[in-house]
Amino acid sequence: MLPYQVLANFYDNIIKDDSYDKWTNYIVQLVKKYTTKNTGLDVACGSGIVTLKLKKAGFNVTGIDISNEMLLKAQSSALKEGLNVPFLRQDMKSLRTFEKVGFITVINDGLNYVKQADIKKAFNSFNKSLLKGGTLIFDVSSTYKLKTVLGNNMYGDDNENLSYIWFNTLNENSVDIAVTLFEKEGDSYRRYEETQTQYIHNQLDIENALSSAGFEIVSVTDANGNAVTDTTERILFITKKL
Repeated sequence: MLPYQVLANFYDNIIKDDSYDKWTNYIVQLVKKYTTKNTGLDVACGSGIVTLKLKKAGFNVTGIDISNEMLLKAQSSALKEGLNVPFLRQDMKSLRTFEKVGFITVINDGLNYVKQADIKKAFNSFNKSLLKGGTLIFDVSSTYKLKTVLGNNMYGDDNENLSYIWFNTLNENSVDIAVTLFEKEGDSYRRYEETQTQYIHNQLDIENALSSAGFEIVSVTDANGNAVTDTTERILFITKKL
């Protein structure tokens, strides 16, 4: 099963809150600051939250994801808001674009779904899709987050219309995630299940892969632009194609 075949229908309800909204607004501001071109790709776009914000900010952006279910959600959201945004199903390790673009964003763990052996392949794919001097902005959940915060822990939430239980299993270089959801339907609940895997990428390996793929690192911070520490949960990279 590909990630988000089931979770796509519930993703926005699970993740969206004021802090997520502020963070994604911050990403849009970074794109404005670091790119001089209007065209871009939002890779691993999911339900299109960042894609649509970039479009509203004036960028000519295309959403890319490997999940058909997520792309359908993203396209539906764009239509509801009257926005003309193309969404394409592609693997980030082998992007195909009609023309090179000025920026690429990969936000909210997109690269944690790429195996360690394929991370350079993804960066090479991004490089081929970018104009010279183009901007690549992405984040990863840190080693600390995946090993300690997620680890072998269990999470859950119980709301009126949707409840879920999230079981994590820590492996040497990855975390297996099993999610069970219960959606209220009248006086009963419908049960859904999904499993997925996130891969652990340490900062040094990412920096080496970026350099090898032809990127210059502009900054490496936490999600809010502060210095990375031993307990940082999300690491944000801003890079430029050489």
